[in-house]
Amino acid sequence: MNTDLQAVARSHQVTLFFVLAIAFTWTAHGIEIVTGRPLIPIGVLGPILAAALLTWVTGGSLRQWAGQVLIWRTGLRWYLIAIVGLPVVLVVSSTVLIVVLTGDPPRPELLPERTGLIVGYFFFQLFLQGGLEEFGWRGFALPRLQERYTALVASIVIGVVWALWHGPLFFVPGTYYSQIPPVLYLLQTIGTSVMITWVYNSTGGSVLLAMAFHAANNVSMLLYPWEIDIEVIETSLAVDVSMTIVYLAVATLLVVVYGGANLTNRETIPGTEHTGGVPENRTETAATD
Repeated sequence: MNTDLQAVARSHQVTLFFVLAIAFTWTAHGIEIVTGRPLIPIGVLGPILAAALLTWVTGGSLRQWAGQVLIWRTGLRWYLIAIVGLPVVLVVSSTVLIVVLTGDPPRPELLPERTGLIVGYFFFQLFLQGGLEEFGWRGFALPRLQERYTALVASIVIGVVWALWHGPLFFVPGTYYSQIPPVLYLLQTIGTSVMITWVYNSTGGSVLLAMAFHAANNVSMLLYPWEIDIEVIETSLAVDVSMTIVYLAVATLLVVVYGGANLTNRETIPGTEHTGGVPENRTETAATD
């Protein structure tokens, strides 16, 4: 490995990660938009591929980076929080707010038909869709940003880039992104980023639990008791507004309770070395796995 290239990569790890993740995903979606032919959904691989490449280029340990998904002994309560508790709180709170804002009564009779989709959709999201992103957003970028900034600032930065990363999908008809106002999606993504930071930091840097919440949160859209196009998860403006308010409120509550510095009760939070990475100020060449 060229030492000059390695030094540059180490000095700009997060910036390069964001650029590479966006470049790969935007290229994949761009081909789909121009040709009008859906590709195998490879755009989702942008963050994981960028993180793997930079871990290798900077002389880090790919085994330790990927091994964050094996941090599973976090206690049963964190599985309940990530997969059930927090998503349910978001859905119930948003539902109540929708009723308050619109006066429209919920339609619980719509839910039984959707419940049969939950388990299969969860594992689809966990292993093939949103869950895979967490190897990059939380498993690579977050620990490095937290060495420079507070957990709150790091979460906001990732939330903004994360929303931007989805950018091309706002121009694809028939997607969830094409029907939600971009500013609402940006705010939702920032709120979600804060929540996933809390889960990741509180579980000692478990990518598995970050993946689980990401997947469960996506699946929770099936639990809203209103007419929703399940094929594209198409929602109404009332649902989008209520979700945005609730996501920001929950994120704010977590910051108030756990503090914006670390977003956890743990004494330490994951840094670059937790991910198998090499800190920016390291000049010697490290062995790779």
